[in-house]
Amino acid sequence: VTRSPQKALKMLVIDYSCGIKLSTATAFSAAINRAVKRGILIKGGAYIEQMSGANTVLLDKTGTVTEGRPVIVSMKVLDKQMDEREVLAYAMAAEETSTHPLAGAILSYGRSMGVEIMPHGEIVTEVSRGTKTTVNGKVVRVGNMAYMRENGLHIPKGLKVSEAAIANFVGIDKRVVGILYAMDKPRENVRRAINSLRYDGVGVIELLTGDTEPQARAVAEAVGADGYRAHLLPEEKAEAVLKLQTQGHGVVMVGDGINDAPALAFADVGISLGSKSTDIAMETSDIVIGRDDPMMIPELRRLSRATMKVVRQNFAIVIGVNTMGLILGAASGISVMMSALLHNLSTIVVVGNSLRLLFFTQPEGR
Repeated sequence: VTRSPQKALKMLVIDYSCGIKLSTATAFSAAINRAVKRGILIKGGAYIEQMSGANTVLLDKTGTVTEGRPVIVSMKVLDKQMDEREVLAYAMAAEETSTHPLAGAILSYGRSMGVEIMPHGEIVTEVSRGTKTTVNGKVVRVGNMAYMRENGLHIPKGLKVSEAAIANFVGIDKRVVGILYAMDKPRENVRRAINSLRYDGVGVIELLTGDTEPQARAVAEAVGADGYRAHLLPEEKAEAVLKLQTQGHGVVMVGDGINDAPALAFADVGISLGSKSTDIAMETSDIVIGRDDPMMIPELRRLSRATMKVVRQNFAIVIGVNTMGLILGAASGISVMMSALLHNLSTIVVVGNSLRLLFFTQPEGR
């Protein structure tokens, strides 16, 4: 158009692609580096973008919202021919190799009372139900009421079970012989974390748990969650995630155990929280938080939003500077060297802008 080889060369020097490629790559790299220093492992830049735009957070209850360290607070023996120590010995045999927090509570309670574990056969764990083994030819089961009923164990009529605590039934062959009640209190900062997420634009925050409805309701009310879903199996947690996604929600799932793995895999962003997260939860999740602090979730959210803000700024810088270079190259007498400087200036500014994320700090007063 200009019939000027000099102007054509100046315009050919200008290139958008370098700056545009670096706009996202450098911002994501800086954010991931900053997150690692805070004890957060992000497995890819795509999860930063998903985290920044999510509007729904689902939280596993046991070990995520609560401390995951339940303690046995009381015990009821239902067989008049047995005492507490004997029931405990059977329960400990069935739970000896289980990694579930409730199993740890039963074992700790038994050891504190000086009860020894009986010799037993292989221990079989049924997810979200309980465990079973054999002791002296008897089948011993420890788990929730549904687990007892599914296996045809007799539960005394009119039995009143405390709704404020988690009931662990102990069954021998076809009868329930005792109940161990456990309590697990919410983490210290979980309510603050939920309020902070809501302040940062998360519209729906719910609890997912396999526990009973009264227990789920009590914890949800204590931490200020919008709602809860109780009696969920692992596959039902995943279905809850998928249902919300079909309704247009961007879903973040936070969990720490084997039961949470399917939901972590299906969520837009799966986060394993805490130093006691199981291997399968960390493997399945997209982001791993190694600290036992729920406030790391809103901090991650703010870092993600800040990163996407920097990416948008970078795009504006690249497009603005290079467009100005094209116009000047075609319409003015600037040199080829100046055109090259303008082009490289945008790349340098983009990298410098992204490096600010290395020093990202949580805004005051949050």
